[in-house]
Amino acid sequence: MLWPVAIAAGAAGGLAVRMAYEAFRTAVVKEDVFLPRLPASFDGTRIFFISDLHRRTVPPKLIRSVEEAGGADLVLMGGDIREKGVPLERTRRNLRALSELGPVYAVYGNNDYDDRIRELDVLLHEERVKVLANEPVLLEQADGSRFRLAGIDDAKSRRDRVKAALADPVDGGGGFDGVFTLLLAHDPAIADKLTADTAGKIDLILSGHTHGGQIVLPFTGGWHPVKAARRYRSGWFALARHKQTGEHAPRLFVSCGFGTTGLPLRFMAPSESHLFILRSGASGRR
Repeated sequence: MLWPVAIAAGAAGGLAVRMAYEAFRTAVVKEDVFLPRLPASFDGTRIFFISDLHRRTVPPKLIRSVEEAGGADLVLMGGDIREKGVPLERTRRNLRALSELGPVYAVYGNNDYDDRIRELDVLLHEERVKVLANEPVLLEQADGSRFRLAGIDDAKSRRDRVKAALADPVDGGGGFDGVFTLLLAHDPAIADKLTADTAGKIDLILSGHTHGGQIVLPFTGGWHPVKAARRYRSGWFALARHKQTGEHAPRLFVSCGFGTTGLPLRFMAPSESHLFILRSGASGRR
């Protein structure tokens, strides 16, 4: 009988449609993030976070969704802005689309270094995107409150320098101690490299890289060749305080990312971008 074959073919076709839908959806996940050390004057700061574009194009629908959700004060790109073979003009269009929302800051991911990085450097400079390669920028309010936005270069190629990213850009030392800090890092494995000294200076880490497993088979929990990526697959993580010092512990968020690597398919790890509204305070935990 042919009906079992037809059922199997229909199921396979349905699965393929589901996987393509997850790979190309344009969802913006909006949530409040409560942070005890965030200065009151920065309460309500809106951050649009997008990571792992790879080969995807940022569609007008995504920009409209963010605008309809209230817009953004800052746009943060979590690395893998492109991958090898992606035309520079596609990347330029993506940057211009995101720039419609607000000032854009970015870090590099491992795939950004798979092609000629100098070309990407020049492009980002032309489009006024600030790359945070192991360096911070300091945002200030009229009342003197400060917010350190720091970025880590690619960890996979051993370009990451945590202490440099957290240093005072004027004197090269730790002059920013006690300042609220958001760390932008492509790879969540950076969480395992923090020491008591560096972890105590960070409040929030935003990262990507894992794609949430991209294709997550039932009962496997998502596989990744790197152990840290399996441990920090996606979502929120409360990092442990340092055992010896009891230092303040940062929170880590890992996005499933916007694009894909290899086949343009996802399963149980849908494409996502994020609109975070930062809140000053400890209640709510998100």
